[in-house]
Amino acid sequence: MTPPADPPYELEVSRADLAQALKTVARAIAKHPGDACFRLEDGCLSIEAGNTAADAPARGTWPRPIFVSTWWVRRVARRMPAGDPIRLRVDAGRLYANRYSEPCSETPSEQPAPPDRSPISEGTLISVAASILEPLRVERAAVESLVAEALARGTSSWSRGVVAWSEEEKKMGAIIEHAWMRLAPFGVGMPDIRRLVDQALHDAWKTNQAK
Repeated sequence: MTPPADPPYELEVSRADLAQALKTVARAIAKHPGDACFRLEDGCLSIEAGNTAADAPARGTWPRPIFVSTWWVRRVARRMPAGDPIRLRVDAGRLYANRYSEPCSETPSEQPAPPDRSPISEGTLISVAASILEPLRVERAAVESLVAEALARGTSSWSRGVVAWSEEEKKMGAIIEHAWMRLAPFGVGMPDIRRLVDQALHDAWKTNQAK
């Protein structure tokens, strides 16, 4: 006889309520590396980290506490995924807020995240990448949007992806790879930056043609 499957980890939480709870915890933990605990008690999602806890009304199933890096809390608090309500779920060892995800587990790990994932370095890396891409007509706002899209996808990879450069494009390719090294920690791939550059150059060409 096949044993019954474990109930899923799936919650729906108001965007405003979740944002408030995450910001409360994020302010208290500052840059402290470690784990945050997500548990469901009496119809409320309780988010706990260090000596701080905050609750948000939630609907769904959450059988046991789930632990995720405190970096997840800070990142989602600063840039909430689109949609209302927010759907929290656990799938294949990852905690999702809509499409954004980070590894999680049923036991605390207490392992710090790498320094380049800190909120301070995020802005610095975006600024550096935007400066690198400036000769290719890419503006900082476009780089910020690209990072936000990558975070929403929930991917995080240092893989370059497949980008083919012709002889004429090798100089541009070197610039794009230089920028990619700054944006890769956010899940941005080389093809993402190539598409951004192509669009920026196309827009610049159209503007020149209209003059």
